[in-house]
Amino acid sequence: MNKIDYEDFYLKYRKVAKSYAYGILNDWYMADDISQEVLYKMYTMRNELNFENEKMLYALIRRAAVNKAMDYKKKSSTKHEFSCHDETASILDRRIHVNAEDQILRQEENKFMHMILERFRAEQPLNYEILIQVKFMDVSVEAVAKEFGLTKSGVNNRIYKAKRWLKEEYEKAYK
Repeated sequence: MNKIDYEDFYLKYRKVAKSYAYGILNDWYMADDISQEVLYKMYTMRNELNFENEKMLYALIRRAAVNKAMDYKKKSSTKHEFSCHDETASILDRRIHVNAEDQILRQEENKFMHMILERFRAEQPLNYEILIQVKFMDVSVEAVAKEFGLTKSGVNNRIYKAKRWLKEEYEKAYK
């Protein structure tokens, strides 16, 4: 199969794969990504496929798109990438230190804050991720709401609760 044949194949079956993926995900952008992955996989398997049997090819693409969309849905609802410790450290330690004593005090305060943040991350991983993305990484509330399947007010509520939890833990340690 040459390049032109693959392009024809892609254009012919893209809608099929995309529509089945959309039926699972209800997101056209993700469905488009899924369809591209599925059709690329078909391209890498082109020597093993019978392109003359259109029914078999249609069923194979449909099944692959549904399976890929289901896999994505399972992963996205339970797993999210979390900000790494070093990124958080660099955000918290943006101040320029004047003398050695101030620098040591600041390092101790950072260690303490990291300890509180790590405990918060362990107890409330979703709220931690939302807080870090919105407040420290300047990701918009709308983008975070879409990523986690929440409303804007739901994201704002989680941020409020996270800040309140952090404030209470900080006050407990210093009182």
